[in-house]
Amino acid sequence: MKSDRHFPVKRLLVLGALVGAGAYYFSREQNRRALDAKLADLGLKDAAQDVGQSVTKSWEKTKDAAKDAGAVIADKAGEVKDAAAGGAQAAADKVKEVAGDVKGAVADASGKAADAARDTAATASDKAADVADKARDAAADAKDAAADKAAEVKADAQAKVADVKADATKAANDVKGAARDAKKS
Repeated sequence: MKSDRHFPVKRLLVLGALVGAGAYYFSREQNRRALDAKLADLGLKDAAQDVGQSVTKSWEKTKDAAKDAGAVIADKAGEVKDAAAGGAQAAADKVKEVAGDVKGAVADASGKAADAARDTAATASDKAADVADKARDAAADAKDAAADKAAEVKADAQAKVADVKADATKAANDVKGAARDAKKS
């Protein structure tokens, strides 16, 4: 009988391949330089660095909060262990006594992690708005440049048409003049 639950090996392999490809791509110096140059051209390099720094700060806050909660839990576990030497009832009483402290430490760590995540999300949102503004400005600049180039091409085409028309008129007049001269002679 086959189990309905199985380890998603194919997904894991695909994810591993994607992570490996990304790591290979970004590990090549020329690719990193090209990516930095492209981000700088688009005005996104600073935004990407700011979001990266925000994520790093949030990770540090979360790590510190978890470390603090772990220290409280370890301390309280030591107290329970010491109380257990006095008997099962003493240990049970101590567990009830320290449960609130442990719960508070975990809640505090959870709150700090949530705050860090909100800070990161806010930074990412702000940077995304900045990038969107820059993208709109770049699109407007590109549209203006395209309109200017189209007007320039149109003017050049009209000038060339006028030149061709003038040359054709001159050639026609020259032919008429030559025909008159030929008739007179």
